[in-house]
Amino acid sequence: MQEMLDRLKIVLKDCREDMHEPDEQGITCVVTGYHLDNAMGDDPNRNCGEMTLGIMKNYDGHFEWFNLATLIALARKAKVD
Repeated sequence: MQEMLDRLKIVLKDCREDMHEPDEQGITCVVTGYHLDNAMGDDPNRNCGEMTLGIMKNYDGHFEWFNLATLIALARKAKVD
């Protein structure tokens, strides 16, 4: 999960902490898949239809992919100030 958190922080580093209006900060995303599971990882082309979230920064054509179930697990571990 640490590796995922590190990637998430990199792709969203210039966004507001509360993620308000990320589209105005150059962020767009897509969701793919049809079932919530994280057995097969982040790659939507290889994870047997698990739900994944692709985040693109500044419309550069590159999506960074995150398995949605693992993102939920990461959020459950969060400690909020």
